[in-house]
Amino acid sequence: MESETQRVTSRVDQKAQLVSLAFWFWVLTIARFAFALLFFRDNPVTATGLGSALSVAFAYFIVLWRLRTEIASSQRDWPPIMKWIVFYAVWCGISLYWTRSASLISATGYWITMILDLFIVAAMLKWGDTGRIVLASFKGIIAGCGSIAFIALFLTTNSDGRLGDVDFLHPTSVGNFAAIGALCSVYFWLGMRAEAGRKRWYWAGSTLFMVWILILTVSKTSMIALVPAFSFFVLSSTGIPRRTKLGVLLAGLALFAAMYGSVSAYIDDYEGSTKAVTTLTGRTVLWARAWEMIQDHPIAGYGFLSFRDYGPQDWDVRTSHGHNEWITQWFQLGGVGVLLALAIYASYFWGCWRSPKSPQRQLCLSLLIYMLIEGLTIAEPFGLMFPLTMMLLLSMWTKTWAGTEVATSTFAHSNSGPLHGLLRQPSC
Repeated sequence: MESETQRVTSRVDQKAQLVSLAFWFWVLTIARFAFALLFFRDNPVTATGLGSALSVAFAYFIVLWRLRTEIASSQRDWPPIMKWIVFYAVWCGISLYWTRSASLISATGYWITMILDLFIVAAMLKWGDTGRIVLASFKGIIAGCGSIAFIALFLTTNSDGRLGDVDFLHPTSVGNFAAIGALCSVYFWLGMRAEAGRKRWYWAGSTLFMVWILILTVSKTSMIALVPAFSFFVLSSTGIPRRTKLGVLLAGLALFAAMYGSVSAYIDDYEGSTKAVTTLTGRTVLWARAWEMIQDHPIAGYGFLSFRDYGPQDWDVRTSHGHNEWITQWFQLGGVGVLLALAIYASYFWGCWRSPKSPQRQLCLSLLIYMLIEGLTIAEPFGLMFPLTMMLLLSMWTKTWAGTEVATSTFAHSNSGPLHGLLRQPSC
């Protein structure tokens, strides 16, 4: 009897280790965007290498954890998006054969990092408790976004008044992370708003802090994208009294007014110095020239990570993407890549839309709204604007929620504020 009790206790501890690993994976996955600013200003390539080394380390720890555990492997019913993500990742790898990236070794390294990150998330979902893994991951996302916000707030200065560092931690990236952190914080606040005490206000404070950081970055697209995403999240959520919704929307309007004032002042200064506002700060010129190049290779594109080194460069600083998700996808991966990206987004939307109405579903759709709007003027050097790992995590969550695995208690393991609960891993 004692031996059986010990085995059960051991399994619980082992699952808890995986939950803790999920939390720290997302914290460091986001925080690594600040490594160059913090440690390697003279050699940013080293920061990139360190970020990739973290993915290797997490993959190693997960494999080691699996070899040392006694937990039986369970059969997972993966959501349909999984196959499209695999097809997309494989196509990215194939395109390395003809990539116009200046360094094939560098491009291959980025691709391997992308594959490792997908493996890490998939492994945690397969071997761990989905509900606890997802909640720990989202706490990690909020902590990671918060770390970026604090680093930008205290360690960056920008001559144009925007929060961030143009060379090592761009204001646009800081604003994007802040908006994601705000939406995730709203989810936890909605789940705890009925509880007594001050804990629920921790998440409200986290949301307001993230929005304040977003305003300081003057990230125009992120501000615009957050408004409909946030409005949809609050208005479509069930079980919230109208009075509460009205109060939240009034607060949102006040923040929107602050955003508008900040952006208006920035645009006036920018127009006075460059006269480029009518071209979306030069984006339309970039899009036109990129489209001309796309027509030469419309099917296969120029290869993985090629825009950074081969795309049109019309600005004072080098741009590593086309400042539009779909232009960037088409340039690098061709029409095949665009179709695969569309399939991923469509599969994600359909999986979320078909799931039962719940805070989980509304968060998934709100993030989709935000990412699609953000992708109109911003892109990533590789992968999608909506990280593949995050979409896999959310898709598995909604699929599990539609079943029975975590339908009993979504917030049962998340009843602490951000400063207290984020550190209480692996309890989640």
